[in-house]
Amino acid sequence: MKTTETKLADQIANATEDHWFNPAVIGRLLANQPIYTLDRIMEMVAQIIRAQEIRHDTEWEHGRTSEGLFLAKELNKTIKAVKKKYKFENLNLPK
Repeated sequence: MKTTETKLADQIANATEDHWFNPAVIGRLLANQPIYTLDRIMEMVAQIIRAQEIRHDTEWEHGRTSEGLFLAKELNKTIKAVKKKYKFENLNLPK
């Protein structure tokens, strides 16, 4: 039996493969959620960025990468820098 998280990840991955998928629409819809929900969404985004940074390093070792993986690597550097300056109390960010 799949968890809620696994089902959602599968749905997102499948939706993004559709030629008509528009990430900006998803971003706007998720941005209009209550504050608590936004915190959980940002935690999810930070976790995705961290996982993709790790993948960037692995792919780079094999002589390949993508712009998305490169962006994730740069964004994770920024997340780490912000974490050094600010103590988050409501967000559980990756190490």
